[in-house]
Amino acid sequence: MIIGSMKRWFRTVTTAIVLCTSTALATPPKVTELALRLKDTSDFRVRVQAALQLGKAADEKALDPLVGALDDPNESVRAAAAAALKHLGDARAIEPLKERRLDRSKAVREQIRDSLVALGKVEASAPPKVLVQLGTMKNQTTVKGPTIEAQLATESRKKLGELPGVEVLSEKADSKKTAREKKLPLVLVSGQIQKLKASREGSEVVYSARVEYVLHTMPDQSIAAKVSGSASGTLTEAEAKDGARAAELRHEVLVAAIASALRRAPSAIRAAARL
Repeated sequence: MIIGSMKRWFRTVTTAIVLCTSTALATPPKVTELALRLKDTSDFRVRVQAALQLGKAADEKALDPLVGALDDPNESVRAAAAAALKHLGDARAIEPLKERRLDRSKAVREQIRDSLVALGKVEASAPPKVLVQLGTMKNQTTVKGPTIEAQLATESRKKLGELPGVEVLSEKADSKKTAREKKLPLVLVSGQIQKLKASREGSEVVYSARVEYVLHTMPDQSIAAKVSGSASGTLTEAEAKDGARAAELRHEVLVAAIASALRRAPSAIRAAARL
């Protein structure tokens, strides 16, 4: 009898331990843990989930990590952060959301507008339109080539033209006249390649690039903002000996650096346009 009772007691205690463990495992992560996941995890899917969970946290400490995630390189994370800010319901998110209404992703722009409607009770209007004039594009590195500055100009024009609400004027356009006729603000964007080099790291060759843009308010040409970006890529020693492959990677790295810099362009353009 005693043995049977002890067995039943043991089973009861074991069950209780399992239940306690399951309850502990089901406890939602703390805001600080979610903020670290959102900031440092390499898997964008984990960052998306962290953002959404922060939105449900009902904790004002979730605001800053979510605002920071509005600049995440992955558009799904940026959209999740905007949606989470809507759910969090903190009116302090309105201005950061407004500053990013020109996000290059349509999905993110739509989510930002939706969140602004919910938070600020404002109309979901289209992004303001800004005229952009491409200024001087310079290669400030020791790597010279006839196509490098042309690549910078071409890719810059392409990426800027993809931004919502931005119209990039042609080289031959009379920018001041066009701005007057269309009654739109004009921003001058000049750029330079600050770094473009190859360096050996062990058995690999690393190609790296850094680009900076200066945005000027027109017509006084005062400097309103600067944005910069960098990127890198690697080849094996054998691959690097292939001139065509090396040139291809250098181009890819330069394009990635341009995209990295112009990811920050929407808010800078708004500042230069004084919107």
